Amino acid sequence: MRLWDQVEAAAATLGIAAGGYKAGGLVDGRRVSLMLSRTDQQALIQVHGWLEPPLDLGLDMRRREVVLGFANKVATGSDDLDSEFSITGDEASRSGALFTVALREHLIALDRASYDVRIHDDGCTLSDPYGLGIDEAWIVRAAHRAAQTLDLLDDARAGLRAAAPLARHADALCALAAALGLAFTTTPLSVAGRIEGRPIELRSARAAPRRHQFTARASFETELGLDLAVRREGLLDSLRTMLGGQDLLVDDDDEAFDRRFLVRGAPTQTGRVPALLDAGVRAALLALDERAGPVAIDDRGVTVGPMASSVAPETVVWAIDTLDEARARIERNLLRGSGGGPYR
Repeated sequence: MRLWDQVEAAAATLGIAAGGYKAGGLVDGRRVSLMLSRTDQQALIQVHGWLEPPLDLGLDMRRREVVLGFANKVATGSDDLDSEFSITGDEASRSGALFTVALREHLIALDRASYDVRIHDDGCTLSDPYGLGIDEAWIVRAAHRAAQTLDLLDDARAGLRAAAPLARHADALCALAAALGLAFTTTPLSVAGRIEGRPIELRSARAAPRRHQFTARASFETELGLDLAVRREGLLDSLRTMLGGQDLLVDDDDEAFDRRFLVRGAPTQTGRVPALLDAGVRAALLALDERAGPVAIDDRGVTVGPMASSVAPETVVWAIDTLDEARARIERNLLRGSGGGPYR
């Protein structure tokens, strides 16, 4: 049987979709994908397990090609792993702390079972570089083991401290989460839950080595149904508007908002947009855009970000509160009805 036929058979057994030389879906409740790639000499299968959200460690663990005279920057505490794998991360002690006893034992077992294992911020990759003995059963086993690896990575990340550049933010957000009953995580740094019944989330992401940024999102309870799009206006947007592109004028007297934001909506719904973006909403959006980061609105919610880690912790907390107020005001305005407003 051809290797792709084996992948299709494995996908059917796992209950995931297959097509285009790849397959993917949920395996044991985890997102797993299978990918067939070809070299000049052979076809290879890679089984990927995807973490959501990704880690923020800058982690990369892969089999070492040269063994002698090499010392890892990140130590796992296992001689087997440290001697066989090259392991790097932004902060050596923080990355090393991810390798709990349970995770180490699991990875050693995978290595002894002849899997080529790679661990990274996005999750894990299992393969057999030689392609020997790859069949439906091997692919199914690898998919389940990838899912197990993700479980152990999630368990391990829960015990890590926040990235060093975010230590002060972690203290402020931990206090906020405790006060509002929000979930709090450190890897990546995030708070999520509901404020007065309305969903909100702030999450950090690694942008580069030792560099992180935040994105906050407040979702509407129901979609607006306006094809609404509000975001910072760029130079090309101005040119498109001059050539007849849509940009709704929300208020004749609010030049600051009009200059800062591009506002679009469904042609049949433009009359409802000015009432949604009343003076209070506009003031909140301008303040967020100036103090925190770029603001955007769509039919599903309001987003602020990316916010640089240089933004003060108290400003990040203020942004969450202001974002929630803006979202709540838009929802109230939606219930009250619409007003009129011309195109620019």
